Amino acid sequence: MKRVSLNAERREVTTKGDTNKIRREGKIPAVVYGKITETFYVAVNYKDFAKIEHEVGRSAIFDLNVEGKTYPSIIKEIQIDPIKRNIIHIDFEAVDLSKPVYMTIPLTFVGEAIGVKKGGILDPSLHEIEVEGLLTDLPDKVEVDVSNLDIKDVIYVKDLNLGDKVKIYSDPDAVVVSVVTPTTEEVVAPASTEAQSVAQPTEAKAETKTESSKEGAKEK
Repeated sequence: MKRVSLNAERREVTTKGDTNKIRREGKIPAVVYGKITETFYVAVNYKDFAKIEHEVGRSAIFDLNVEGKTYPSIIKEIQIDPIKRNIIHIDFEAVDLSKPVYMTIPLTFVGEAIGVKKGGILDPSLHEIEVEGLLTDLPDKVEVDVSNLDIKDVIYVKDLNLGDKVKIYSDPDAVVVSVVTPTTEEVVAPASTEAQSVAQPTEAKAETKTESSKEGAKEK
């Protein structure tokens, strides 16, 4: 897993007004917690974090530099504003790099499946897997090569190989990705023009006969 450095400044006030002020200053309010440290609050520069996120993603070891001390951490949660879609809060977990951790790792699919070339559809069922291992041994993401998948072929969790240092906790029989046959909808053909033209005169005759019967009844 990639390791990056991120400066953070400690903050003591945690009121709503304080966090709003931090955001207006171009920073992200955050909290740091874990077994190796007491919980404390920090703020990180929004642009600095966005640059790291763009370059390496969120699955990384963040060396948080706070008041001259470094806290190796991982992201446990990111809160997004539902309207503006910007980051409004981050939860960092400080970790001991000498001990294994449990976390989820994203899956990415590479290659063009044989079945897709034949008209099939690539159908991913999982987008992340649960793993455990030392952070320095865990990958940032797991690349799943789908090139050899034909129509109806499947890749299961048990087919993934992350090496002996990483333990996978996801169900081994869970489907990761498959290539499925495209479904076709049955189209109901409209009634023919000839059939419609036959039906219309019959209804007209019936109406004429009914009207004539009514007129005859009136005359009598």
